[in-house]
Amino acid sequence: MSVRHILSQPKRDWQAKVPASEAEIAHLQSQARADLPLEYLELLRFSNGGEGPVALPPLWFQLYAAKDCIELWHANQQVLERFPTFIFFGSNGGLESIAFDLRVGPPWPIVMIDQIAGPESAKEIAPNIAAFIEAIGIEADGQG
Repeated sequence: MSVRHILSQPKRDWQAKVPASEAEIAHLQSQARADLPLEYLELLRFSNGGEGPVALPPLWFQLYAAKDCIELWHANQQVLERFPTFIFFGSNGGLESIAFDLRVGPPWPIVMIDQIAGPESAKEIAPNIAAFIEAIGIEADGQG
């Protein structure tokens, strides 16, 4: 899978940020509670943050930059205590967070979670990060 090839297609609407450096990627990997999927790391190498439509719920996706993920994973006590089996990596810019679901083995499903409602609100939106990336930058049918 080439994230660059997928997200650079003319039909994609993705507002990319500057790519993550290899040092940022290495630091992210060293701080993660689990081995991060290669496709996710490739996404960060293409766009360290960014936003656009996603053809899955919640319909809009904001990718967190590597440094923001590290801070969230380690500095936010509520996330550490309430969501120990999830690795958050984005949101819809509102109440819904996007995360890897570590409750099952890799490849981890991608879930949408309302952090106010708690872990029981987790809803699978993609079977893995590769399938999720395929939906980035595309508006869902009937939207817009």
